[in-house]
Amino acid sequence: MANRRTPDNVLKLRGTYRADRHQNGPADYQPPAAGYPVAPAYLSGAARAVWTELEAVMGNCGLYTQADAAKLGRYCCLEAQFRDDPAEFPAARLTQLRLMERDLYLDPEARAKVGAARQAPTANPFADL
Repeated sequence: MANRRTPDNVLKLRGTYRADRHQNGPADYQPPAAGYPVAPAYLSGAARAVWTELEAVMGNCGLYTQADAAKLGRYCCLEAQFRDDPAEFPAARLTQLRLMERDLYLDPEARAKVGAARQAPTANPFADL
């Protein structure tokens, strides 16, 4: 099975986006507007609180669009269930939660791949030579 195509906004954050290579849609195609999506209507209570926390932390990263709202909503529901009773949370759901975190760039390894955790370049000690 072939690897999934990396979204353009992720490539731009990594600094590896090239219009001649990555722009393969029709000329009139407009990508979805960046910004944090609107919460799905089915979120309430603890799941809505997780959504609000996630929006506060990841709202300015520019990774999510409205197309990601359903997956973010499912993540919030699972996270709320885990927070409610971690001891009774099944291992299969914990695995799904971990995979969703990776897909949504919520864990440190995934963010490092995007480049969000990049450090500022240090001065070159050999620049004067």
